[in-house]
Amino acid sequence: MACRYAALPEVWIIGDVFTLPEYRGLGYGKIATSAITRDAVASGAVAYLHVNKKNVAATSLYAKLGYS
Repeated sequence: MACRYAALPEVWIIGDVFTLPEYRGLGYGKIATSAITRDAVASGAVAYLHVNKKNVAATSLYAKLGYS
């Protein structure tokens, strides 16, 4: 799952990306994050992620998707 905290015309804030433990490592986090990012960009907004920097699994995934 992935949530959109705010959806303003210029900015979307995305967070709460979560995959059940038994489905981790299968690409579902990438699919969910990519889909919601695609929706943000298609709306004309810039996508920002809300994530704890200590969450290495999440920050690694987001970096692979182009987030910094």
